[in-house]
Amino acid sequence: MTVSFRQARDSHYAERLIHQNMAAYYAKLQIRWDSASFERNWSAFENYEICVNGQAVDVLCLSHDDVACYIRDLHVEPAWQGRGLGTEAVHYATGIAKESGIRTLRLRVFEGNPAVSLYERLGFRIVKSEDDTHYMQWMLSPQVVPE
Repeated sequence: MTVSFRQARDSHYAERLIHQNMAAYYAKLQIRWDSASFERNWSAFENYEICVNGQAVDVLCLSHDDVACYIRDLHVEPAWQGRGLGTEAVHYATGIAKESGIRTLRLRVFEGNPAVSLYERLGFRIVKSEDDTHYMQWMLSPQVVPE
């Protein structure tokens, strides 16, 4: 299995994957999908596709400011979940943060999402929980590489 990263090419693919992966959480919390909001965010974020053997199977959306690099979305195709692609994506985000001189990685994740354990294993800690959402942060040191 050859894993590679590239600038995202297809916002429609990303929207479909994110909408599909978030549908159960949105239904539970009575949140309505907003395509216009997705498009605004897509235009503002750095968007990547994680590919296996050249085929996109994962979407990673990032933003950053002077304080932190933010993982805005990280979604793996259901058939590819559990194969380490989420970890690969976090490694990639960590590299981007470090190249930018940023030592803080942040994200939000719904409570009950199994990805919480992945993020904790990689070094993120919950810094706040509010409205069914965990706010997580990882303070990167210059020499630490996630496992």
